[in-house]
Amino acid sequence: MSAKIGVEEIDPFFYSFLRFLIGSLFLMVVVLVAKRYEPRLFKDRIIWGIALVNAIAYNFQHVGISMTTATNAALLVDINAVFVAILAVFILGERLNYRIGLGLGLGLTGVVVVTTGGDLSIVLSGTFLGNMLVFISGILWAFYIVYQKMVLMREVNVLMITAVVMILTTIFLVPMSLPFTSNFSVTDLGMASAVYTGIFCSGLAFILYNAGLMKVGATVSSIILLLEIVFAVIFAYLILSEIPTLPVILGGSLIVLAIAAISLWNNNQLRDPELEVD
Repeated sequence: MSAKIGVEEIDPFFYSFLRFLIGSLFLMVVVLVAKRYEPRLFKDRIIWGIALVNAIAYNFQHVGISMTTATNAALLVDINAVFVAILAVFILGERLNYRIGLGLGLGLTGVVVVTTGGDLSIVLSGTFLGNMLVFISGILWAFYIVYQKMVLMREVNVLMITAVVMILTTIFLVPMSLPFTSNFSVTDLGMASAVYTGIFCSGLAFILYNAGLMKVGATVSSIILLLEIVFAVIFAYLILSEIPTLPVILGGSLIVLAIAAISLWNNNQLRDPELEVD
């Protein structure tokens, strides 16, 4: 929602650059204060690839959501959970089981119900190009998640890894965003959005996400991320007094049920490492 406001106030390409510049500065301060600076990670080729994919994905998303609805953006990006599951099998060797499959199905069904309100015709709103750009960004993030997991399987410095990805993403955005920016003007509301998304949605959120990704599989993490929509509904009620509709309650319940299914399986795995997962 904040990014949607931002790209309406600032050129989408310039917004991408500002968001990651602010996030990079914030993360470097955190790394230095925590004394976790590790320059060798700047030489990791996989991290460079992750940052490149991240830069392209955010450009596509920010341009895309300026051309389509917030509902479509949320739905099309969250579909990446399917691609994460497929890629994780082939790239990471993760093994799918019926609980994860059930969680994936329930979670995506819940996302569809929440975002469309049961009216699938809403997906036809917005422009085709905008929808496709957001959809492609979701696929790119599937690669981002899987390869980020690969890095976290051999590295332990979550703070520095997150900061390096953020900084390199910003560097890639210089030639990928600034030459295509048609208007460099920034409104107060647009800057507030860039600061908020840079520090909280990119900086802090990426640190927490990467810390969690170290402990769970890529597929499980992508399903848990679907909770973002549930919390959006909760905060909309608490802050904006928006009463959730029946489809929103039903969809949110499906997402929570999906998280419960995979969480119970993970707990069983921790208690019994020999538990069969096929």
